[in-house]
Amino acid sequence: MAVFKIFPTADTTLYSRFPNQNTGLDEILEVSVKNNPDSISYLVDPDPNSVILNDDIRRSLILFSNEDIAKIKTYATSSSWKTNLKLYLANAENLNTTYSLQVYQVSSSWTMGTGKFSDYPVTINGACWYNPNQYVGATNAWTGNTSYFLTPGGGNWTGSYASQSFSYKDPKDLNADVTSIVRNWFSGSNNSGFIVKHPIEVEQYSGSFVALNFFSVDTHTIYPPTLEIKWDDSYYSTGSLIVINNNQFIASIDNNLGTFKYNTQKYQFRVNARDKYPARVFTTASIYNTNKALPQSSYWAIQDVKSEDMVVNFDTTFTKISCDGQSSYFDVYLDGLEPERYYKLLLRAVLPTSESIDIDNNYIFKIVR
Repeated sequence: MAVFKIFPTADTTLYSRFPNQNTGLDEILEVSVKNNPDSISYLVDPDPNSVILNDDIRRSLILFSNEDIAKIKTYATSSSWKTNLKLYLANAENLNTTYSLQVYQVSSSWTMGTGKFSDYPVTINGACWYNPNQYVGATNAWTGNTSYFLTPGGGNWTGSYASQSFSYKDPKDLNADVTSIVRNWFSGSNNSGFIVKHPIEVEQYSGSFVALNFFSVDTHTIYPPTLEIKWDDSYYSTGSLIVINNNQFIASIDNNLGTFKYNTQKYQFRVNARDKYPARVFTTASIYNTNKALPQSSYWAIQDVKSEDMVVNFDTTFTKISCDGQSSYFDVYLDGLEPERYYKLLLRAVLPTSESIDIDNNYIFKIVR
């Protein structure tokens, strides 16, 4: 597809409040600031007249393998590809009507670890607030560019960052354009993944309390973090085919195999389009078999059958339907879809009159391991 997804090989959350703890196997990634002592129920102060100064900053690390990142160069047929980091919200607390998140390029390698937030005693065999690999003492082992409020540590990063701003009615899933960071990796910069955090002015304010929980790679849902790569791979040359120009037509996908192996790289779906009520002509062949081309402004999408979520939504740039002298068609990179799921193919044709026709004929397929 001209929309291709890869999934992380590692992720974890760093906690300034629990700076020695690793949570690499948690199902949730946290991007939160809970500095406000009135909002932290686990702080107990014997003197009710005193002021407790604490920081509780939570940042998430996410790593995609170099092997998967390299597929971008292999698959993308256009140099103008675009890459977005997507995190799916599990729950949130105390959100302002407007807020923003930042995504930086991590500047040193780190270890995911096998801990969970609920572990007692805590697990210390992976990245934590103090250390990128394993807790060895209450000192900051993250070198280079880093920032903290009261507790030293919290990861490190380099270069420019991607930012996404949210307003009151916006969807709260993170969908940040990280194209410049990924291009840095292709230019020789070391791929140590991403760090997702709140802006420094939020993290270093003692009264901040905002909590965002996203699904991690260890989630038991269909919403793990993804790196989505998009490019325009369309080709449109109708040859001798006549182009559909009204809404009285039927479109079908006749080469849907129904089941595909996860390691299948790319499959080309062919779209047959014909008039619903063809004109009478004198011929020895069936007039119902005359194939036509969908309009150039035609698009495809993929929907998860069970959840009805759009896995790949209609996009006027990146999901164009192509055409050659045989028929209309589009390519799907099947190894960018999660296995053991059923998916539905949807089509959209925009006629010369600007009328939009959505086609849902239950063309369903499954990805199997």
